[in-house]
Parts: sequence; C-alpha cells; structure tokens
Amino acid sequence: MVNRKPETLKFLDTIVEHPTFGEALDAVRRAHATSGVKPKGTIIFGDSGVGKTTLIDEYLRDHPRTEEIDRTRVPVIAIETDSAQNVKAITEELLDALGVPYPSRSTQKSLFRIMKRAFEDLGVELVFFDEFQEVLPQKTKDSPHIMRFIKRAMNETKIPWVLVGTDQTQKVLEMGDNQLRRRFSGAYRLKPFSIRTQQDRENFKTYISFLQSALPFECRHLTEEIHLSRIYLATSGIPGFIANLFEQLVEIHEGDGPVTLKLLAEAHRRAFIGSGDTTAGAFMAQNPFNLTAQRVTDIAGGM
Repeated sequence: MVNRKPETLKFLDTIVEHPTFGEALDAVRRAHATSGVKPKGTIIFGDSGVGKTTLIDEYLRDHPRTEEIDRTRVPVIAIETDSAQNVKAITEELLDALGVPYPSRSTQKSLFRIMKRAFEDLGVELVFFDEFQEVLPQKTKDSPHIMRFIKRAMNETKIPWVLVGTDQTQKVLEMGDNQLRRRFSGAYRLKPFSIRTQQDRENFKTYISFLQSALPFECRHLTEEIHLSRIYLATSGIPGFIANLFEQLVEIHEGDGPVTLKLLAEAHRRAFIGSGDTTAGAFMAQNPFNLTAQRVTDIAGGM
C-alpha cells in the first residue's frame, strides 16, 4: 500500500489558531467552564473547510479519555448526526461514544437513564453535537423532540452542549422558547480569510507564515505579497483548502530543492483540478500559479 510521507502527516497535524478560530475556541472553553452549575452551551457554525472539525479534534485531544485508579474518565465527547436520526438514535450514539453498553431493545426512557448515569460515572463535562444542521426543522420532523431532548439533557446532567454545523445551525437561537435560547451563549462563526483590508491581509499573512514555518523544508517566500495573492486565489482563503494545497506541496517536494511556481502549480493541479478535463473543483478556471504577477494583482485587487 502506498502511504503519504511521514512529513505530510506531521504537517497535517499543524493547527494554527487564527482569529475566528481562537474566538470560537474561547467560546467553547467558556461553555465548558459552566459544567456542573447552570450549564450554558454555545454554537459554532460556518461553511465546509473553515475549521469546525479541526476545532472539535483539538478540543478532544486537549481533554482525552484517561484511566484513573478507580474509573475511566471521559471529560469531552463528540457525536455526529444526520437527518435520519431521532432522539433515541442520538441517545444511542452518545452511549456508543462513551463505550457504554445498553440492551438492544431499550426504550428511550431507559436509555436516557443509562446516559445520565454514564455521564456521571465517566465524568463527562462537555458534549459536541456535530453536523447539527441535519436535525433542524427543514431536515427532520423530529427536530422539536430533539431540541427538547437537548434542553432536558442539559437540565438534568448539568453538562453544556456545543452545537456545530453550517450557517443554518445559528437558527437554533430563533427556535423554541426562551428557556431553550437561555441555554446557549451566542453563536460564533468560523469563516474564511479575507484580503479585503490591510488588517485582513496581515491576518492571512500571519496564518501562512505559521504554516510556512511548519513545512519540512526551507521555504521563506510564500508570505511575499504576490505569493499571498496566489495562495488566496487558489484557495479562497479557506483553511481546509489551504491545507489541501500545502499537503500536495509536501508530497511532491523532493530533497533540498527550491519551492518554485512550477511546483506550486503542480500542487494546485493535484489538489483541485486533476486531469484538467474539468476545473469544477478549483476556485478559478486558471491556475493562479501559472498567471503573471500583474494578472494575479489585477484579479486579487478586485476581490
């Protein structure tokens, strides 16, 4: 089996806490701090590729399952849902995430009781509910039941929930009654980088600088203005797509050779275009690493 380079895997573990990522992470930490007494959840939303899964993964790594003298401790758990799920299926997924067995024909009432006991025994302090947009009213008729389930779970376990999903997820603050809304302290959007203002460009430059320093080879020119523009045009400033571009760059770079425009153009082709029969996967019909500096400047200046 052909695997990615060890250097690629190491690079993909690099996490850079850019401004909106850091703000969302702080919101999760504040929610976590309310565990045990009047829990307050929060909402994290944004398009695909902006870092939602990365945020969850980082938080799970920072709060891992541990084996103590008298018990296993699971401070943070994460579940992912889809529109086919109902309250019972979600409760079962929570128990599966904890590794807690339950009778196959359990009623929802008994499952909820098992869940409450498991949360207490395992020291659960925070729940991530990913892809939450899938259980909003337009996706499932069970949405009201699911919202009541979350409210009850937070009431009876004193554990905050973090709802994570696309932009639709923020609509949960418009749903239900005031009792539900009171249980969530705001919604925080993870969003792509921009190059519209000087401050936006500085934030983007700082982000690329961190990634550049994490590359397993010498490369100091990616933060030059023209290359920042090329990278932005290639990825639309979306962290997940920037990671895809850099991943391919690491994979194809050899030895001590320089990082040339030709190499970056090939990384872009592999990450977004493929054989060239279609450019549907790319943000531009043309490869920005093949364009002249003037053409890149002209396009970036209109964004």
